[in-house]
Amino acid sequence: MSNWTNTRRLWLYRIATLLTTAVLAHLLTVWAVPRLIMQVLMNGPMAQQMNMRNQAAFPPPVNAQSRTVVMPSPDLLYSVCVFDLRDGPVRVRAAPQLPGYWSIALYSANSDNFFVRNDRQAQGAPIDLWLVPAGGAKGNSPVPQGAQVVVSPSGTGFLLMRVLASDYQADQVLLESGRRTLRCEPAKAV
Repeated sequence: MSNWTNTRRLWLYRIATLLTTAVLAHLLTVWAVPRLIMQVLMNGPMAQQMNMRNQAAFPPPVNAQSRTVVMPSPDLLYSVCVFDLRDGPVRVRAAPQLPGYWSIALYSANSDNFFVRNDRQAQGAPIDLWLVPAGGAKGNSPVPQGAQVVVSPSGTGFLLMRVLASDYQADQVLLESGRRTLRCEPAKAV
């Protein structure tokens, strides 16, 4: 009888250990993977090559060989910026004035999207954002008149601007001039 009880107890411990390991592995993955992906995106070779820390970068249009983003859309032009609020606020401005869709999205260091503005919401008005960290900004940089204060949940993050480019060849001049209005710069440089 005691042998049967010991066998049951051993199996119970094994099952409990397996379940505990599975739960911990799942939680670690759900917590760590988004942060790791964002760290590579914000500090990896592409970010360094494009020099996009607190300044806008304009990758070339997507083509069949483009794979820096999983399944990129050839109908969109992308503009990017890694913002770093550790030394103070960052100002983001854009005035695309494009007839089609465009959007600006902000992502925290754990990949959470915390702000989006698109062409319909802007209604032709320029975008003027004053990004500050959740704990408050360092220094006493006054908020520029007309700028919208946006609180970032993390000290660093990623800005992604998308511009619809259904016929890039025909509309290249208009599309490029619109997306290149994006500015992403520290408060000290403004």
